[in-house]
Amino acid sequence: MQIDYALILSAGLGTRMGEIGKVIPKVLWPIYFKTLLELQIKYCEELGVKKIYINTHFLHNEIETFLKQHNLIDRVTVLHEDPLLDSGGAIHNLANRPEVQYKGTLLLVNGDQFLFFDKKYWAKATEKISNCRAVLFGIKVDKEAAYNETVLKSERLVEIKKNTDKNRDYVTYSGLGILNLNGLTPVAGISRFFETVANFKNEDVQFVTPDSFEYWDFGTAEIYARNIFKLSDASQRKTEMGRFLQKYMAFDGKENSFLNLSLQSIDLEGKGRFEKGSLAGKELIQKF
Repeated sequence: MQIDYALILSAGLGTRMGEIGKVIPKVLWPIYFKTLLELQIKYCEELGVKKIYINTHFLHNEIETFLKQHNLIDRVTVLHEDPLLDSGGAIHNLANRPEVQYKGTLLLVNGDQFLFFDKKYWAKATEKISNCRAVLFGIKVDKEAAYNETVLKSERLVEIKKNTDKNRDYVTYSGLGILNLNGLTPVAGISRFFETVANFKNEDVQFVTPDSFEYWDFGTAEIYARNIFKLSDASQRKTEMGRFLQKYMAFDGKENSFLNLSLQSIDLEGKGRFEKGSLAGKELIQKF
Protein backbone atom coordinates (compact mmCIF):
# COMPACT_ATOMS: atom_id res chain seq x y z
CA MET A 1 0.00 0.00 0.00
CA GLN A 2 1.34 3.42 -0.94
CA ILE A 3 1.18 6.22 1.63
CA ASP A 4 -0.41 9.43 0.37
CA TYR A 5 1.31 12.09 2.46
CA ALA A 6 4.19 12.67 4.85
CA LEU A 7 4.53 15.34 7.53
CA ILE A 8 8.03 16.19 8.74
CA LEU A 9 7.53 17.68 12.19
CA SER A 10 9.89 20.65 12.38
CA ALA A 11 8.11 23.42 14.26
CA GLY A 12 10.16 23.28 17.46
CA LEU A 13 11.88 26.28 19.03
CA GLY A 14 15.38 24.80 18.88
CA THR A 15 15.93 25.33 22.60
CA ARG A 16 17.73 22.00 23.01
CA MET A 17 20.33 22.98 20.41
CA GLY A 18 21.96 25.74 22.45
CA GLU A 19 23.12 29.07 21.06
CA ILE A 20 23.39 27.80 17.49
CA GLY A 21 19.79 26.67 17.67
CA LYS A 22 18.80 30.31 18.07
CA VAL A 23 19.96 31.17 14.56
CA ILE A 24 19.79 27.89 12.62
CA PRO A 25 16.59 25.79 12.64
CA LYS A 26 17.31 22.23 13.68
CA VAL A 27 16.29 20.67 10.37
CA LEU A 28 19.03 22.69 8.64
CA TRP A 29 21.77 21.32 10.89
CA PRO A 30 24.21 19.30 8.79
CA ILE A 31 24.89 15.61 8.73
CA TYR A 32 28.20 16.18 7.00
CA PHE A 33 27.42 17.42 3.46
CA LYS A 34 23.61 17.23 3.72
CA THR A 35 21.08 18.74 6.09
CA LEU A 36 18.65 16.82 8.25
CA LEU A 37 15.86 18.19 6.09
CA GLU A 38 17.34 16.96 2.81
CA LEU A 39 17.84 13.53 4.32
CA GLN A 40 14.33 13.39 5.75
CA ILE A 41 12.92 14.20 2.32
CA LYS A 42 14.90 11.28 0.89
CA TYR A 43 13.76 9.06 3.74
CA CYS A 44 10.09 9.80 2.99
CA GLU A 45 10.59 9.36 -0.75
CA GLU A 46 12.24 5.97 -0.19
CA LEU A 47 9.08 4.87 1.58
CA GLY A 48 7.06 5.79 -1.50
CA VAL A 49 5.22 8.84 -0.16
CA LYS A 50 3.45 10.86 -2.86
CA LYS A 51 3.44 14.33 -1.28
CA ILE A 52 5.58 15.75 1.54
CA TYR A 53 4.72 18.53 3.97
CA ILE A 54 6.78 20.22 6.66
CA ASN A 55 5.40 22.29 9.52
CA THR A 56 7.41 25.31 10.63
CA HIS A 57 7.34 28.02 13.27
CA PHE A 58 10.64 29.33 14.64
CA LEU A 59 13.01 30.60 11.92
CA HIS A 60 10.51 29.48 9.29
CA ASN A 61 11.92 31.94 6.72
CA GLU A 62 15.28 30.17 6.94
CA ILE A 63 13.63 26.86 6.05
CA GLU A 64 11.61 28.29 3.15
CA THR A 65 14.69 30.06 1.76
CA PHE A 66 16.69 26.85 1.96
CA LEU A 67 14.00 24.89 0.12
CA LYS A 68 13.91 27.51 -2.65
CA GLN A 69 17.70 27.75 -2.98
CA HIS A 70 18.04 23.97 -3.23
CA ASN A 71 15.15 23.50 -5.69
CA LEU A 72 13.09 21.58 -3.15
CA ILE A 73 10.15 23.95 -2.83
CA ASP A 74 8.17 22.03 -5.48
CA ARG A 75 8.70 18.77 -3.59
CA VAL A 76 7.80 20.00 -0.11
CA THR A 77 4.81 22.07 1.00
CA VAL A 78 5.50 24.36 3.96
CA LEU A 79 2.80 24.70 6.62
CA HIS A 80 3.74 27.67 8.78
CA GLU A 81 2.21 27.67 12.26
CA ASP A 82 1.59 30.83 14.25
CA PRO A 83 0.84 30.03 16.99
CA LEU A 84 2.33 26.57 17.45
CA LEU A 85 -0.34 23.89 17.14
CA ASP A 86 1.37 20.98 18.95
CA SER A 87 1.66 17.68 17.08
CA GLY A 88 -2.05 16.91 17.08
CA GLY A 89 -2.93 20.36 15.81
CA ALA A 90 -0.25 20.14 13.12
CA ILE A 91 -1.81 16.95 11.77
CA HIS A 92 -5.33 18.41 11.77
CA ASN A 93 -4.00 21.53 10.07
CA LEU A 94 -2.68 19.35 7.24
CA ALA A 95 -5.72 17.06 7.14
CA ASN A 96 -8.04 20.05 6.75
CA ARG A 97 -6.31 21.34 3.61
CA PRO A 98 -8.43 21.34 0.41
CA GLU A 99 -6.22 18.77 -1.31
CA VAL A 100 -6.43 16.39 1.67
CA GLN A 101 -9.88 16.89 3.27
CA TYR A 102 -9.33 14.23 5.92
CA LYS A 103 -8.76 11.49 3.37
CA GLY A 104 -5.88 9.11 2.79
CA THR A 105 -2.89 8.00 4.82
CA LEU A 106 -0.18 10.11 6.43
CA LEU A 107 3.38 9.22 7.40
CA LEU A 108 4.51 11.08 10.51
CA VAL A 109 8.26 11.75 10.82
CA ASN A 110 10.26 13.68 13.40
CA GLY A 111 12.65 16.07 11.67
CA ASP A 112 15.59 15.13 13.92
CA GLN A 113 15.30 11.33 14.04
CA PHE A 114 15.78 8.37 11.70
CA LEU A 115 14.54 4.82 12.21
CA PHE A 116 15.81 2.00 10.00
CA PHE A 117 14.41 -1.53 10.04
CA ASP A 118 13.69 -4.50 7.82
CA LYS A 119 11.13 -3.63 5.13
CA LYS A 120 8.92 -6.51 6.24
CA TYR A 121 7.85 -4.33 9.17
CA TRP A 122 6.92 -1.53 6.80
CA ALA A 123 4.82 -3.98 4.80
CA LYS A 124 3.13 -5.12 8.01
CA ALA A 125 2.36 -1.53 9.02
CA THR A 126 0.92 -0.54 5.63
CA GLU A 127 -1.26 -3.65 5.66
CA LYS A 128 -2.61 -2.84 9.13
CA ILE A 129 -3.42 0.83 8.53
CA SER A 130 -6.58 0.20 6.50
CA ASN A 131 -8.31 -1.24 9.56
CA CYS A 132 -7.24 1.09 12.35
CA ARG A 133 -6.64 4.74 13.17
CA ALA A 134 -2.85 4.58 13.45
CA VAL A 135 0.09 2.22 13.20
CA LEU A 136 3.00 3.47 15.28
CA PHE A 137 6.52 2.09 15.24
CA GLY A 138 7.80 1.08 18.63
CA ILE A 139 11.36 0.50 19.71
CA LYS A 140 12.61 -1.52 22.63
CA VAL A 141 14.71 0.57 25.02
CA ASP A 142 16.88 -0.16 28.03
CA LYS A 143 15.16 -0.51 31.40
CA GLU A 144 17.08 2.53 32.66
CA ALA A 145 15.86 4.79 29.82
CA ALA A 146 13.71 7.79 30.69
CA TYR A 147 11.15 7.43 27.90
CA ASN A 148 7.45 6.78 28.45
CA GLU A 149 6.42 3.15 28.25
CA THR A 150 3.76 2.13 25.74
CA VAL A 151 1.73 -0.74 27.14
CA LEU A 152 0.48 -3.09 24.42
CA LYS A 153 -2.10 -5.83 24.32
CA SER A 154 -1.85 -7.98 21.17
CA GLU A 155 0.00 -5.06 19.52
CA ARG A 156 -2.78 -2.62 20.39
CA LEU A 157 -1.85 0.43 22.47
CA VAL A 158 -3.77 0.43 25.78
CA GLU A 159 -1.75 2.72 28.04
CA ILE A 160 1.12 5.21 28.12
CA LYS A 161 2.91 5.52 31.43
CA LYS A 162 6.20 6.39 33.03
CA ASN A 163 8.37 3.30 33.27
CA THR A 164 9.00 2.34 36.88
CA ASP A 165 10.07 -1.30 36.49
CA LYS A 166 13.88 -1.26 36.32
CA ASN A 167 14.07 -5.04 35.90
CA ARG A 168 13.09 -5.21 32.26
CA ASP A 169 13.50 -3.43 28.96
CA TYR A 170 10.35 -1.93 27.50
CA VAL A 171 8.77 -0.50 24.33
CA THR A 172 8.35 3.19 23.62
CA TYR A 173 6.98 5.13 20.66
CA SER A 174 9.75 6.04 18.21
CA GLY A 175 8.02 9.08 16.68
CA LEU A 176 7.52 7.33 13.33
CA GLY A 177 3.98 6.34 12.45
CA ILE A 178 1.28 5.97 9.81
CA LEU A 179 -2.09 7.61 10.31
CA ASN A 180 -5.43 6.85 8.71
CA LEU A 181 -7.07 10.23 8.09
CA ASN A 182 -10.34 8.76 6.83
CA GLY A 183 -13.08 9.46 9.35
CA LEU A 184 -10.80 11.30 11.78
CA THR A 185 -12.89 13.83 13.72
CA PRO A 186 -11.71 17.35 12.78
CA VAL A 187 -10.29 19.49 15.58
CA ALA A 188 -9.31 23.12 15.12
CA GLY A 189 -6.36 24.83 16.79
CA ILE A 190 -3.90 23.47 19.32
CA SER A 191 -4.25 19.82 20.28
CA ARG A 192 -2.17 16.87 21.43
CA PHE A 193 -1.39 13.79 19.35
CA PHE A 194 -2.67 11.10 21.71
CA GLU A 195 -5.85 13.07 22.43
CA THR A 196 -7.13 14.16 19.01
CA VAL A 197 -5.33 11.90 16.52
CA ALA A 198 -4.15 8.61 18.00
CA ASN A 199 -6.67 8.48 20.83
CA PHE A 200 -6.07 4.88 21.87
CA LYS A 201 -8.78 5.05 24.53
CA ASN A 202 -11.47 5.43 21.90
CA GLU A 203 -9.92 4.04 18.70
CA ASP A 204 -7.65 1.24 17.54
CA VAL A 205 -4.00 2.32 17.63
CA GLN A 206 -1.67 -0.48 16.61
CA PHE A 207 2.08 -0.89 17.16
CA VAL A 208 4.74 -2.51 15.00
CA THR A 209 7.95 -3.13 16.94
CA PRO A 210 10.91 -4.34 14.86
CA ASP A 211 13.06 -7.04 16.45
CA SER A 212 16.18 -5.23 15.26
CA PHE A 213 16.55 -1.61 14.18
CA GLU A 214 18.78 1.43 14.01
CA TYR A 215 17.55 4.57 15.73
CA TRP A 216 19.49 7.77 15.14
CA ASP A 217 18.57 10.82 17.18
CA PHE A 218 19.94 14.34 16.59
CA GLY A 219 17.52 16.12 18.90
CA THR A 220 19.86 17.91 21.32
CA ALA A 221 23.26 19.54 20.90
CA GLU A 222 24.88 16.82 23.01
CA ILE A 223 23.23 13.89 21.24
CA TYR A 224 23.87 15.51 17.88
CA ALA A 225 27.59 15.86 18.63
CA ARG A 226 27.80 12.30 19.93
CA ASN A 227 26.22 10.83 16.81
CA ILE A 228 28.25 12.98 14.42
CA PHE A 229 31.36 11.62 16.13
CA LYS A 230 30.00 8.10 15.91
CA LEU A 231 29.37 8.45 12.19
CA SER A 232 32.92 9.71 11.66
CA ASP A 233 34.18 6.18 12.33
CA ALA A 234 34.63 4.45 8.97
CA SER A 235 33.07 1.28 10.40
CA GLN A 236 29.75 3.13 10.61
CA ARG A 237 29.52 3.19 6.82
CA LYS A 238 28.36 -0.42 7.05
CA THR A 239 25.37 0.53 9.17
CA GLU A 240 21.99 1.35 7.64
CA MET A 241 22.51 5.01 8.47
CA GLY A 242 25.99 4.95 6.96
CA ARG A 243 24.73 3.37 3.75
CA PHE A 244 21.87 5.87 3.63
CA LEU A 245 24.29 8.80 3.95
CA GLN A 246 26.56 7.40 1.25
CA LYS A 247 23.64 6.76 -1.09
CA TYR A 248 22.55 10.39 -0.88
CA MET A 249 26.06 11.84 -0.99
CA ALA A 250 26.32 13.10 2.57
CA PHE A 251 29.88 11.78 2.30
CA ASP A 252 32.04 12.55 -0.73
CA GLY A 253 33.40 9.02 -1.08
CA LYS A 254 36.95 9.77 0.03
CA GLU A 255 38.64 8.41 3.11
CA ASN A 256 39.06 11.93 4.49
CA SER A 257 35.56 13.04 3.61
CA PHE A 258 34.45 13.07 7.25
CA LEU A 259 34.74 16.71 8.19
CA ASN A 260 36.84 17.65 11.18
CA LEU A 261 34.91 18.10 14.41
CA SER A 262 36.28 18.33 17.92
CA LEU A 263 34.33 18.31 21.16
CA GLN A 264 35.27 21.96 21.53
CA SER A 265 33.34 22.76 18.36
CA ILE A 266 30.06 22.42 20.22
CA ASP A 267 29.71 23.51 23.81
CA LEU A 268 27.45 20.78 25.17
CA GLU A 269 25.83 23.32 27.46
CA GLY A 270 24.85 25.33 24.43
CA LYS A 271 27.32 28.21 24.69
CA GLY A 272 29.74 27.19 21.96
CA ARG A 273 29.82 27.50 18.20
CA PHE A 274 30.94 25.58 15.17
CA GLU A 275 34.60 26.12 14.29
CA LYS A 276 35.82 26.86 10.78
CA GLY A 277 36.49 23.64 8.96
CA SER A 278 34.02 21.67 10.99
CA LEU A 279 30.73 20.26 9.80
CA ALA A 280 28.91 22.47 7.34
CA GLY A 281 31.63 25.09 7.24
CA LYS A 282 30.57 28.09 5.20
CA GLU A 283 26.82 28.07 5.72
CA LEU A 284 27.14 27.86 9.50
CA ILE A 285 30.05 30.24 9.93
CA GLN A 286 28.21 32.94 8.00
CA LYS A 287 25.69 33.04 10.80
CA PHE A 288 28.25 34.42 13.28
